[in-house]
Amino acid sequence: MPSRNIILIVGLALFLVGYVFHWAYHSLYLEPRERLNSEIATLTQQIEAGRGNLAAMTEFNMQNRGFFYRTLPQTQNDARSQYSFWLLELLLYSGLEDNHIDDRAPGRTPSGWNFQFNIQSTGSLEQLSYFLFEFYYAPFLHRITSMILTPIDGNAEQLRFSMTVNALGLDLNLFQGMVEALGLQDQFFLPWNQLPTGWTVPRLAYMPQTATHENFTEQQFALYQVIANRNLLQTARGGIDRADFTFLTAILERDGQTEVWFTVRTDDSRITARLGDPVQSGSFSGRLVEILDQDIVLERGNERWLLTAGESLNQAFALPPETAGRRE
Repeated sequence: MPSRNIILIVGLALFLVGYVFHWAYHSLYLEPRERLNSEIATLTQQIEAGRGNLAAMTEFNMQNRGFFYRTLPQTQNDARSQYSFWLLELLLYSGLEDNHIDDRAPGRTPSGWNFQFNIQSTGSLEQLSYFLFEFYYAPFLHRITSMILTPIDGNAEQLRFSMTVNALGLDLNLFQGMVEALGLQDQFFLPWNQLPTGWTVPRLAYMPQTATHENFTEQQFALYQVIANRNLLQTARGGIDRADFTFLTAILERDGQTEVWFTVRTDDSRITARLGDPVQSGSFSGRLVEILDQDIVLERGNERWLLTAGESLNQAFALPPETAGRRE
């Protein structure tokens, strides 16, 4: 029989072999495998997150690719010169005079370049309203950040305009890189060195429901002409507006027809009108289109205005377009 010492030695050896095997199994196999699985899971999550970010970026760029088509030219010199020329053309086309445009050095933004243009011009409120209409109908990424209107001494209709315009030029490389990564180069053409042309971006507050493609611009602009017609700068210009003192004083029957009377309190004169007759006093110019019991409806441009007995012409209330063609 083996001696006691041999048994102890064999037992110790088996214990050491078991311990070394257990340590080797955990240290050299199990733990590295668990770390590898953990790294694989982390990398998988990062890959999925990256795919999600890429998908979100792709969707964002696709949904907002129109902004890249509306940007100023990619190079700063092209952007400044072409946009300044467009501004000058629009000022002249609107009938404004004494036009002067200054532009500052562009400022860098995370998405591209920010350009600032200072405009000095002279004209009427009607000409300014047309300029603003065309300005916000253009597709460029631009806006008017400030405007100062100064009356000109000795001329009740002319004003001096000072405006600051900001325009944005996007970094087309941001979008181009996404397009190339998706293999969509043949589907997109970006205006690298020219202003976007041939299309518009309607951004005005009111869109006429009855406008057609042929008369859309004309109809929409007519809705905003009331701004100039209401003589907003009367106080600054000085004097009075005769329309403020022309009151609807009577609706009566004469010779089998309904007639309305307006009293001009500045000179105590009287204006009479029947259906279809023009009504002109001061800054107000319209046509009588409907006569009710205590109210009348005047047509002014493409808008209908409701005036109640005892009110002045400039107190007339603009009616919604859908009321046209029916009695109040």
